[in-house]
Amino acid sequence: MSGQDTAAGKWQTVKTKQQDVKKKRGPEPVAPSGRIEATDSVFSALDQWYDKKQDSHQKPAESSDINGTAASSPSDAGSSTGESGVPKAPDVPRRVKKPKAKQAKITPSQAASGLDSNKISHVLLSVQQTYPHNQLSQLQTLGDHLLTTFQTSELPFNKLLNEQYLEKVTDIPLQDLPLEVKHILENFAAHLDIPVVSQFIMNILAAILETVPEGNSKQSVPKAKVGLLIMLSLLLRTAPAALLLRSQDLLVGGKKYSGPNRLPLLLWLINQTARSNPAMGIAIWLRVLLPQIIGTQLPTVLQKTAPPSESAVLVMTPMGINVSLDYIQGLLNIAQEAPLQQQTNDHGFPEWHGGSANLRASNSLLHRLACVGLRYSGQGGTSLVEPVVPPAVLDAIVRSQFTDSSHLQTAQRIKLLKQYEVLRELAFAGSQAGGFDCKESLRLALDTAVLSDGPYEGPGDETVDQAARNILACIAEDSQAAQVWETRHKQQLRGSTRVLQHLLHVYPKHCQPLLATAKGKAGLLKLLQSLRQRHQTQLQQGKGWTKTCAHASESASLALQKKVRNRGASLGWLLMLLLSLVLAAAALLTNAETQQAFHAFSDTQAGSQLINKAHGVHAQLAPYLERISAQAAPTVGAIQAKVQPVAQQIQATLSSMFVSEKPT
Repeated sequence: MSGQDTAAGKWQTVKTKQQDVKKKRGPEPVAPSGRIEATDSVFSALDQWYDKKQDSHQKPAESSDINGTAASSPSDAGSSTGESGVPKAPDVPRRVKKPKAKQAKITPSQAASGLDSNKISHVLLSVQQTYPHNQLSQLQTLGDHLLTTFQTSELPFNKLLNEQYLEKVTDIPLQDLPLEVKHILENFAAHLDIPVVSQFIMNILAAILETVPEGNSKQSVPKAKVGLLIMLSLLLRTAPAALLLRSQDLLVGGKKYSGPNRLPLLLWLINQTARSNPAMGIAIWLRVLLPQIIGTQLPTVLQKTAPPSESAVLVMTPMGINVSLDYIQGLLNIAQEAPLQQQTNDHGFPEWHGGSANLRASNSLLHRLACVGLRYSGQGGTSLVEPVVPPAVLDAIVRSQFTDSSHLQTAQRIKLLKQYEVLRELAFAGSQAGGFDCKESLRLALDTAVLSDGPYEGPGDETVDQAARNILACIAEDSQAAQVWETRHKQQLRGSTRVLQHLLHVYPKHCQPLLATAKGKAGLLKLLQSLRQRHQTQLQQGKGWTKTCAHASESASLALQKKVRNRGASLGWLLMLLLSLVLAAAALLTNAETQQAFHAFSDTQAGSQLINKAHGVHAQLAPYLERISAQAAPTVGAIQAKVQPVAQQIQATLSSMFVSEKPT
């Protein structure tokens, strides 16, 4: 710096280039609140810029004072900014969704109102013209039409099955079908082949099972297919034998048809057939659900070269067993009188030797149906007859009751044994024309006796007792069944020996059906003699258990022959005594002096007491006289027709002597 440019004694300030630029720009203003300042960080500046932008989009809140002028209250002023002066985000209004209008549910009854007889007749005529030789296609087309008609209808079918009584649900949803339409469809189904209907039923059932959960699954299931339910119900009532043909498929299907959630639907199917034919419902239950209750297939006759084997099947839960037993009890109640008080044996089970299950004989609907059997047309129009109660059912129940491995509870076993008595009478009711094969039943009974763990000598257990009872009942119903016992005696020596020994120790129990007629008694004696000839080889050359059984069989047969023969001689003396009593009573009644003396004596106090006691004796003698008459009938042969009048004459004599002189 030179002295020329400066004043003497003073320094001159030299400005930098940067300071000179600021001077030209002028003083830097102070940034107001909300503006970006140079000292702020980049992020802070961005935040303030964003808040300012949001604030510019807000609409100022307006409020009116009393005079109608707009004014902003302090609360409104503070609502746009926070305590720190930072603007708040505006409140964006939410879109409120309008509730959807609920559509009215259409019931099956409302959907069925669109069907009339003319329309359904036109549909049937069309399918028959389109598929004249294909009944399955006709059914499928008709099923599609009903499915479409009821497609919009809603029905809580699964809920009804689980919560309502089966009898009430059985008519749902068929009850909603117009009566005229129902009659037209029934007439159409009645002319279809049973095997075709059977195949179509399984197709419908597969579609319906899609709407029924198999287990305790929480997955949603489709709504009930009302049209198919109506079609299925109508076909089962018109052609119940169609479901009978599928009994084995339903049994093998196991949980698919009989699981906890599927069992109500299966009972609904069976009950549809029972509405048309109660015997058909019982027959299907025995073939499908009974094996799942006892846990084994129904037994078949043992072959000589094959060891005994029982195929295991699905065992129901205890609740399923109770439901199934209660259902069959309901069907059997229509054939049973009021239950009598039953005696129980040492094991707490009903006494098996009661004989009759109190069926109403010819007055029972089930009894009449069992007599004719289940008749239907098979493939090619062939007529088929099946028994309501197959022979295997009786032995299956017997074998399941007295084994250590039985899984049934005590209450369930007692209930099944009571039902057995009714089923047994229904079985033998069909022995003549109902399809029940006494020969097969006898073979199975011998096999059942073989499975007993009891000894070869002495009275047998409950299994042998029931086998012996059924064997003699078979021979009484079909005399040719005795030849089956003769031919199988050597093959089933163990079972045959147990039966003979048991019959000896419980005689005359179980033998009464054969002893009731002279022909039956002669047949029994002939059978015992034939059995003795069959085991002669084992008796002479046998070893071990074979020889033991042969000796036990020989002794039992010989002793039974003596008992049967001696029974006629002992009853002969009894008949002579009865005849003498009748003659003596007749002589007293015809004597006038005796009658006068008797009337005079009856007026005294001692006579009145004697007559009162006589009335009691008369009431006690009545059942014994009837029993004597029944037991004496097979022994008199040629004078059989005179035996019962003799017993009746005795009752009439006692009645005329004492009943006419009742004390006042």
